[in-house]
Order: sequence, then structure tokens, then C-alpha cells
Amino acid sequence: MNLGAVLVLVLVAGTLPAIVRQLYPPLPLRSHSEATPRCVVVLGGGLVGRGRQRRSSRMGLRRLARALQESRQRQLPLLISGGGRPPTEGQVSEARLLADASEGFGLTIWLEERSRNTRENARNSAALLQRKGIDQVLLVTDRAHMTRAMLSFQRAGIEVIAAPVDRLPSPAWMPSAGALLLLPEIWYEWLALLWYEIRG
Repeated sequence: MNLGAVLVLVLVAGTLPAIVRQLYPPLPLRSHSEATPRCVVVLGGGLVGRGRQRRSSRMGLRRLARALQESRQRQLPLLISGGGRPPTEGQVSEARLLADASEGFGLTIWLEERSRNTRENARNSAALLQRKGIDQVLLVTDRAHMTRAMLSFQRAGIEVIAAPVDRLPSPAWMPSAGALLLLPEIWYEWLALLWYEIRG
């Protein structure tokens, strides 16, 4: 088989959701299988726009929708984590923007507005949660990002039950540009996990 044919096969495989799903970093084991969450935590998905025109990304709004659903169904408070990067004085945090989009749901909402990355999401959220006597949460973020997020929260002393947002389209064996577009995100997460391991 020549190189061109191999490249075509790799490209086609990258468009199949069933294949791409196998590339996700595996989720870590939970330390307490019977853990009951006492709060839903959602991680921001980034901001778009500039200055005072900044707004939540589609990724962040998808995560928020899942978190609102879980919080309402389970009757749990919701912690929204995300400050924005770089932090700029006078600008609204990502958590605040997502909270504004949550108005009218009648939920107890807490904000963590200082974090700029996943590690800070975990550390800052853990500090807030532990002050409230909470050490078990339902964590909402994208499936590709969930492994790194879970490991960060566990390291911060928070037991996590995963509630991932999986953006892979269906059916699983139908070629899809959406599956192909997820590949860079998945590779980024593998590299980020390696970097976290190196840095300890």
C-alpha cells in the first residue's frame, strides 16, 4: 500500500465518530464509587470577542446547558468556574457572564471568578467548596477535557463524578467533519496531560 492510500485511510478514520471516541484520554478511576455529589461544577469554555464586547463561547454555553440540566434535576447548587485569560481590570469574568445566562432558573449559583486555566479552576473551586463543607461534586466539561479536569480536582481534594459533554456526532460510523474537527482538541489534551505530569 502506498503512502497516499495510507494517508487517505487515516483521514477517513479521523472522520468516524466511533474511531475518534477511542482517542479520548481515559477517565481516571473514582476513589469512592458510592460518592454522592453535593454540588454541580461547570468549567468555562473560554471567551470570544474583545474588551467589553467579550462573551461566552459556544463551548462554554454548551457546558452551562448541561450543568443547568443536572443542577435542576438533582436539586443541587451550581458552581461556575472561570475568570478569563488574561485577567483585565474592569472586565466581567467568564463565570459572571455564564451566571447572567442562567438567570431565571431559580438555582443557587456560586461563582469562582479568578481562574485562568484548568489547574486554577480546580484549586480555586476546591477552596470555595471546602469552605462550604463540600468535597464531592458532579463535574461538567467537554469529554476531551474531562480527564485533565478530573485529575486536577482530585489533586485538589475534591471527589468527582463526571458529567461530560460529548460533541461527537452520531451515527458512530457515519463520516463527519465534526469528528475530524475534534482531533486537534484531543491531541492538545494528551499533550496537556503530559505537561501536567512533567510539572507534577
